[in-house]
Amino acid sequence: MLGATHQPRAGIAKHDHVGWGFARRIDAAGVDVLQDCEVTGLTTDGDRVTGVRTTRGDIACGKVALAAAGGTSVLTDMLGIRVPIQSHPLQALVCELLEPVHPTIVMSNAVHVYVSQAHKGELVMGAGVEACNG
Repeated sequence: MLGATHQPRAGIAKHDHVGWGFARRIDAAGVDVLQDCEVTGLTTDGDRVTGVRTTRGDIACGKVALAAAGGTSVLTDMLGIRVPIQSHPLQALVCELLEPVHPTIVMSNAVHVYVSQAHKGELVMGAGVEACNG
């Protein structure tokens, strides 16, 4: 290892908990939430989005809200809209459940690697985007 950052007070913001929090609130507001439903395209009429194509069929709509986080630029590319972000598929490794052995997050900015232990016990390891396909 070339170098690392150690933050004893570091925590983990579980992205799936954040997503489910948003889902519960929009469901309470009357929005239909579809799980396991990938967006494969968008339908338009001029410069207006009129529908969403999904793996579970087409959905016609009057308005579309884009809340796709890391996939935002993939969807805006379908419309020919450039946004100042890039989407990259990331790789992560999660091991079997372990007793608590790693109470913090360790990361290396030099090689863009991190490891932490999730609340259930699995070690979660990931890395940054490779400069070229590996």
